[in-house]
Amino acid sequence: MSSSAITKNTFAESLKHLAVVKSYDKISISDITNDCRMNRQSFYYHFQDKDDLLSWIMYNDLFVYITHGVRFHNWYEKLEGFLKRMEDQKEFYSKVLQSGNGIFHGYLYDVMHGMFTFFFDNAVSKEDGQNTTTEFFADFYSHGFCGVIVDWAIGGMKMTPHEVIQSMKDLALENIKIGEGFKEYL
Repeated sequence: MSSSAITKNTFAESLKHLAVVKSYDKISISDITNDCRMNRQSFYYHFQDKDDLLSWIMYNDLFVYITHGVRFHNWYEKLEGFLKRMEDQKEFYSKVLQSGNGIFHGYLYDVMHGMFTFFFDNAVSKEDGQNTTTEFFADFYSHGFCGVIVDWAIGGMKMTPHEVIQSMKDLALENIKIGEGFKEYL
């Protein structure tokens, strides 16, 4: 591991530690640098501010794993692994999301939207190269899945990651049944 990676991880561990004992909004750069016994100059060499550090943590702890290699056949497993990684650091992610910081939601929405766009683009027929349904469907499902995951984290992660994923699978299957039932009335 490079010295830059070691330094970034040191700052990350300090922020994770502090966010469990103190509100994220109240944590200062001085708090972080004092906790890990590093100087401010070093912090600012690597990060613009604490949100940049938080973004780095979330990307490296969670999002790098869900964005690589996700396909039709494994997206539930990838998402369950993502939730398990969050659950492994339950206190940190619950507290940070409770602060109302939008970094996590923004990342998650972008990842979900890309995934659903890919899926719907390949599952829904296109007319004249345009598919506005894909965009709408991706928006709809991305907002829904993000909301469920954020609520799950803020609420203390009471369901297991597997139970959350199973509920999402059940929803997808139920949508098929609902769609078939409404077909004659549309």
